[in-house]
Amino acid sequence: MWLHRAAWITLLGFGLALLLWNGGRLRAQDFEDTPHLWQVFVQRNVDGGGSDRLTFVDLLTGAETGVTVTGERYVLDRTSVIYFDRVSRRVMAALPDGRVSEHPFIQPERSSHRIDWLVSPKQDWVAWTRTETGPDGLTTVTSIARRDGSELRQVLVDGPRQGIGATPVAFSPDQGVLYMDFQPDGLGDFTPFPQYAGVFALDLASGEWAYLPDEPGCYCGAGFGHGLFLRLKVADNLRGFDLHIYNLAAEVSNVIPFGNYGGFTQAGDIVLSNSGRRAIYALAQIQNFGRPDQFAQTVFMLVDLDLMTQQPLTDRINTFVEPLSWTEDDTAVIFTSKQRDGTWKINLGDGRLDRIANATYLGIIG
Repeated sequence: MWLHRAAWITLLGFGLALLLWNGGRLRAQDFEDTPHLWQVFVQRNVDGGGSDRLTFVDLLTGAETGVTVTGERYVLDRTSVIYFDRVSRRVMAALPDGRVSEHPFIQPERSSHRIDWLVSPKQDWVAWTRTETGPDGLTTVTSIARRDGSELRQVLVDGPRQGIGATPVAFSPDQGVLYMDFQPDGLGDFTPFPQYAGVFALDLASGEWAYLPDEPGCYCGAGFGHGLFLRLKVADNLRGFDLHIYNLAAEVSNVIPFGNYGGFTQAGDIVLSNSGRRAIYALAQIQNFGRPDQFAQTVFMLVDLDLMTQQPLTDRINTFVEPLSWTEDDTAVIFTSKQRDGTWKINLGDGRLDRIANATYLGIIG
């Protein structure tokens, strides 16, 4: 087993905690009434030729199923892992039993420059964009559908624009709005964190769209959750990032200024806690990004949305890491790295950092 035994118990406990979210006790009959759940991990370049290995771990039995793929951009829906196959140039779906097939409706066309997709938080809707190449520039075609492919429809055709496409970012809490971002074509492939240039809201019923407050902004990080739009912007001292908080429903905003923590050039991957009272994001100093001699240092910033403060949670970590999700009643954060396999957990109470798996955790399906 490629998971540390103690780590497997920790992650299994996290999965079972989802079943106990309402505070009740787990009974034998509850296993029969609960959807089957699998934790999903990825190990990169397992054969030296660029192939990855997806592993599905049964939360009830601990049984593992693995499949080797030539994939990238892994996204979990309720029953599978959706990814882009670099060889076939098709969007694929991997199932917990090891079967792999083309996704039934999220696919590029011959003229597609790229394709991007997003699964809603409830995992019952998907949105995807095909960026098409034409003589006058790039045109983005945005569609949505239920997870099973029903109610499929186009919701936006934008363009042509010179060197600019659009990509889905997040769903609103009621799933009636799709938040999207206008992206400089190809630039996101060279940034360590997702960055956003012009975020807008698309009304899925009317098809009308409008920029969010103060957009377009700097090419910086952002995050969504609990009706909030969190936007990083370069601080006046150019040594970090102020965090702007927009309550989209109440139409109010606040700013949490950045302190004097030393110069950082990149920031992103904002993840809101389950309660919506805290957030975490990554700051990084990166030299020679993408090259063999790349050097990176990362600091996690902890945001208190009640006190409107942000402060470092960790010392500098000498690699590129990014927060993935909150766990354990918002007392710890799971994080991973694009540069190396592994999954780590940091406890907010004592700042203790533990490696809990040798592979990279993607999430739970089922």
